[in-house]
Amino acid sequence: MIRLVGAPQHYAWGSESAIPHALGLDPDGRPWAEVWWGTHPGGRTLAETNGTAEPLVDLAGHLPFLVKLIAAEHPLSLQAHPSALQAAAGYAREERMGVPITAPHRTYRDPYAKPELIIAVTPFRALCGFRPTGEAADDIESAGSHPIADHLRTHGPAATVAWLLRERPAIRVDHPRFRHLDAAYPGDPGALVALLLNDVLLAPGEGLFVGTGVLHTYLGGVGLEVMGASDNVMRGGLTPKHVDVEELVRVLAPEADSPTVVRPGVSGWYPIPTDTFAVCGLAGPERWTAEGPEIIVRLSGAGDTTAWFAPPGSAVEWTGGLGCRVTCPA
Repeated sequence: MIRLVGAPQHYAWGSESAIPHALGLDPDGRPWAEVWWGTHPGGRTLAETNGTAEPLVDLAGHLPFLVKLIAAEHPLSLQAHPSALQAAAGYAREERMGVPITAPHRTYRDPYAKPELIIAVTPFRALCGFRPTGEAADDIESAGSHPIADHLRTHGPAATVAWLLRERPAIRVDHPRFRHLDAAYPGDPGALVALLLNDVLLAPGEGLFVGTGVLHTYLGGVGLEVMGASDNVMRGGLTPKHVDVEELVRVLAPEADSPTVVRPGVSGWYPIPTDTFAVCGLAGPERWTAEGPEIIVRLSGAGDTTAWFAPPGSAVEWTGGLGCRVTCPA
């Protein structure tokens, strides 16, 4: 296996200590939100071979998946991801418009879809997918907002999201979820939208699969995120980054949807509905031959979290310990 040097990302919602501690580094006062292992140009990984480091993309070519260690100290943006067709069309449109790929107001940074699986390393809380309409409306009404409840019952969740984000009604509700998010982002309508979403608490080792158009936000915890090799994020709020309400509304899946929480099967593989990547949890010693390109991550909070690349056809020996193996589906 070839040892990898990941690309850190310092976003405001990150933790100053969790990722440095996991990697065996000293905190530097910056928030470490993510470290990327993959070939996406937004954060390319280095591969250490023969005492030198070269870009992983030069060794592996384009990988269809991207692996991230994330540490959410504060809530992330309210967001959804496009389908492959939506991503290709949106990317082409912004290219024709001449929007620089690194521009803060750029929405589509590549032409790819972004299915994703978050696997909890520590207890991890997320809001994901629309709650059943009646349940959400009753809860919001009991918290003191008849207008939102009425709109939800009449027009459904996607239309209510569009109304809240476009019109930004001056509504406050007596709900712990709203109070938490409104304290982090005062006056942001995303705190009201969050009341429409399912509350999910993942135990370590459990995963949450997020498909196309599913509205979600992560509230806190450390996790390993595996996704299509894309940085396409349609944000609706709860962030200092670029918000594109109209594009978010355009890609939004309109119906209530229970979150897909997954656990590894007997063989260790997570049952996920995507052909972009496959993920296997690792624990005891194992040996296998990489059928396709693989990124393998040892997960530890004690300073030896490490990632490797296994080229197709290479023999892999896992000596034991918690980790994940990410590859292309057979």
